[in-house]
Amino acid sequence: MRINTNVGALTASRNVFINNMATENSMRKLSSGLKISRAADDAAGLSIANKLRTQSRSLTQASSNAEQGNAMLSIAEGAASTIQRIIERQKELITQQVSTGNNSTVSATLGTEIATLQTESARILADADFQGANVFASLVFQVSDAATNGTVTVDTSLTLTSLASGSTLANADTALDAVNAVLAKIGAGQNVLDYTVQNLKSAVVNVRAAESTIRDVDMAEEMASFTKNNILTQAAQAMLSQANQGSQNVLQLLR
Repeated sequence: MRINTNVGALTASRNVFINNMATENSMRKLSSGLKISRAADDAAGLSIANKLRTQSRSLTQASSNAEQGNAMLSIAEGAASTIQRIIERQKELITQQVSTGNNSTVSATLGTEIATLQTESARILADADFQGANVFASLVFQVSDAATNGTVTVDTSLTLTSLASGSTLANADTALDAVNAVLAKIGAGQNVLDYTVQNLKSAVVNVRAAESTIRDVDMAEEMASFTKNNILTQAAQAMLSQANQGSQNVLQLLR
């Protein structure tokens, strides 16, 4: 029997330390809900999870960009539709003006309305904007986290044919064709952005799910590990107490 070196107590003490660390690690994971609550838990996994989180945030912003792009195109559509109705009215007036012949008074009245409507069309075209940016331009939307091929471009540029007193029906038709062409581009762009948003939202869900498998803790599994480590800690503490008591038996030899 030895009393200078209590090997049993040292062994039990070491096990208490190891089990305490494991218990504390389980408590940290359970309280945070994270399987990787610090870099030491899984350095490689943390790197991958961080990249996935960055990607999901970027994709979320790309989805927001696409939705805002759709809102921008909706403003352009509303303005273009109004301009189209104005041109239709102008064509109606031009048709009437041509029919008035030599009645200068009526022709002048019609010409005044045609010119006034032209001014309003130009105003609508210039003032239609989204957050300060004119919606009738070559619009570029970042809809991906990719550095290349991650944009959608919709060219809504519109140049109005000037319709004034004495304009021909051909002029009116040219103006209508230009507006209708822009409306077609707007509609196509809205469809593209609608599908883009759907795809991005699906991608965000999948990327976050991938991150979750790496970063988030399985609560049931970790609770089982915590219970085991807690019991082992208590058992090791009990054995440490027993090992310390063992040296007391030497006193029996001295009596």
